[in-house]
Amino acid sequence: MKKCIVSGGILIEKDKVLLIYHEKLNKWLYPGGHVEPNETPREAAIREFKEETGLNVEVIGEKNNLSSEDAIEEPKPIAIMYETVKYPNETHMHYDLIFLVKFIDGELKNGRWFDKNEIDSIDTYENVKKILKFAFKFQNV
Repeated sequence: MKKCIVSGGILIEKDKVLLIYHEKLNKWLYPGGHVEPNETPREAAIREFKEETGLNVEVIGEKNNLSSEDAIEEPKPIAIMYETVKYPNETHMHYDLIFLVKFIDGELKNGRWFDKNEIDSIDTYENVKKILKFAFKFQNV
């Protein structure tokens, strides 16, 4: 079975989260996608967010002050999931790094804001609902 490294970003502002509608899966998801060759998961999350929403974002996350002259510490994802993704014509595994992101600039071209109280009623996967609820714990960090 095909295995892919993917990366996504969760943008939360004023008790709302931005999601996109995934046409192949027919579900609402946080923006994200496959990490391309010569790209880090952080870079992929930023690129995918821009491609899917039109917004420029910055990945944010906890660091442990471990950087040195020749090694830069990256922000930690809030979750890493290993999941089976069932597309209409294929099934493969995603090793999914999910980051919190902060809005930088841009105009929203695609996506919808959902209130945190709507999460249980969103047409998405149960694990995505759990991740979104977890992400709201970090909104004021």
